[in-house]
Amino acid sequence: MRRGGTVTGAVSLVMIFVVLCMTVFAVLTLSTAVGESRLAQATAAHVQDYYEADARATAIAAQVAAAPTAPEIDGIPVEYVPSEQGTHAVFSVPAGENQALDVELLLQTPSYAILKWELVYSGDWQADQSIAVWDGGAA
Repeated sequence: MRRGGTVTGAVSLVMIFVVLCMTVFAVLTLSTAVGESRLAQATAAHVQDYYEADARATAIAAQVAAAPTAPEIDGIPVEYVPSEQGTHAVFSVPAGENQALDVELLLQTPSYAILKWELVYSGDWQADQSIAVWDGGAA
């Protein structure tokens, strides 16, 4: 049997490596948790914006069905478009910073039929022109 410093030195190196690995995993776990928290908060805000717009659009639709000539309801302009099926009421309710809930209703005598109830992007879109893309021509 040998007794020397080589075995204890190897154990110390392994322990240092294990502590270093555990520290790296802890930092990665923390950064993942922070990222997931931000994503959860953004999702919650988006859902809240959508349901507020949905409730507002539902109230506007009920008011449009009751009084189908009002040009504006709760600050939202309503456009009435005649068609072969009847009169269409079209309006858009903001749903957050860059989205809107577009609604199109077919007004019928006692009520209305929903033709469109869609969440759309309403922000300004700018194409990214910073990357030179090959157009297929000779170089």
